[in-house]
Amino acid sequence: MSWRFFLRFSLSALQYRKQRLLLAFGALAVGAALATVMFGVYASVANRIRDEFRNYGANLVAVPVDGATVPLSVVDAAKRLGAQASPLLVTSGQILDPKTVETTHERQIFPIAGVESVSVPAYWQVRGERNIGPGSCLAGEFLAARLRLGVGTTFAQGRGGLNCTIAGIVSTGGSEDQEMIVDFASAASISGISSEASVVEIQAPGDRLEAIRANLAADFPAVDIRTVRAVAGTESNVIVKMRAALLLLTFLILAITTLCVTSNFSEMVIERSKEIGIMKALGGAERRIAAFFISESATLAVVATLLGYLGGIFAAALIGRDVFGGVFRVEPDWLVFAGVGAVMLLVSTLATAIATARIWNIQPAVILRGE
Repeated sequence: MSWRFFLRFSLSALQYRKQRLLLAFGALAVGAALATVMFGVYASVANRIRDEFRNYGANLVAVPVDGATVPLSVVDAAKRLGAQASPLLVTSGQILDPKTVETTHERQIFPIAGVESVSVPAYWQVRGERNIGPGSCLAGEFLAARLRLGVGTTFAQGRGGLNCTIAGIVSTGGSEDQEMIVDFASAASISGISSEASVVEIQAPGDRLEAIRANLAADFPAVDIRTVRAVAGTESNVIVKMRAALLLLTFLILAITTLCVTSNFSEMVIERSKEIGIMKALGGAERRIAAFFISESATLAVVATLLGYLGGIFAAALIGRDVFGGVFRVEPDWLVFAGVGAVMLLVSTLATAIATARIWNIQPAVILRGE
């Protein structure tokens, strides 16, 4: 049986059994589209979740062992290892107590936190501007209420003290609500400390967290490099659970697609039993006849993969924008395309192989007698 016979066999199926082939093609196309979405999200979900967790603080912190300070060289070392690092310098300022300024002139001590302007976390609730720099600062909501400060207020302590304009009022639910937050250089100038920090907050990639911690601990024995378990553990658990859910959904989708294709090709084998019986009577082997059906389904799978992949990458872009934020960006990935194509060929071959098992039960003699 030549390729010409196979072509006639396939064309006759397309001509007389168009509905069943369209149903099988539709199932494969939908399966390919959903598999594209799942594979695409699976491949990028770790990076996307890590990007989200960067907004919620560090997963490593460097603190001094002897209670003094941490050298700023830790920041450079962490960045060379592929992590993000931000120094924090805590000092203090004094101001006359507004309640006793006319009597005892009692001074209040308040904390000043020096940070890099890029290190202001996205989850901080700020009324006013978020950016700080020389001459501008952020006030914690409790400190602002105690010192009667508002957005735009000029805060001046005189020479050697803190002098800045309140750019925003911060509310975090943490210690920041009691602090005056300034840029790192201003805090260093007020404290008289240079090239050092009170603590260094480090955001390391989750898959390299322990390696980076070990390297920094070996390079800086006088610094305690600690893992922030609340952040690091939650990040790892979320990634594992998300990937497990995506794999489970992918297997479920592929199982439903396999059942649909199997059902349609089983009906096609039954409907074409006369043709199969004649081919067997003429000497056609069951395996060769089954190969015709498998070739038909493989051709459908290739075309369905092309169509489903195009729809899937647009759906993945929509999901990425709506779930993780950002812009609508279509990102073709040939590895994902190759994976989807291989999986759909496997599904179509398996489904058709199950369906064509009926070919071995068709008896040519019974078919030729018209029974």
